[in-house]
Amino acid sequence: MLLAVNPEVEEDDLATDIELRKEVSKDSKAKQKYEARRRIDDLMEQKRLRQLLDDWELDD
Repeated sequence: MLLAVNPEVEEDDLATDIELRKEVSKDSKAKQKYEARRRIDDLMEQKRLRQLLDDWELDD
C-alpha cells in the first residue's frame, strides 16, 4: 500500500523502518527517534500532496 501511494519509497527506507520498529521496544531513545522519523515522513507526504494539488489546480 505504501509503495502504491509513494512510488519513490526505496527498499532501504522500508528496511530501516522495520529495523527501527524492532528497536522501539528496546529503548525509549530509539522510540523517540522512530516517532520523530514518522512525523517527518508524514510532513513530507503532506508537502508532496499539497504540491500535487497546487499543480492540479493550475492545470484547470
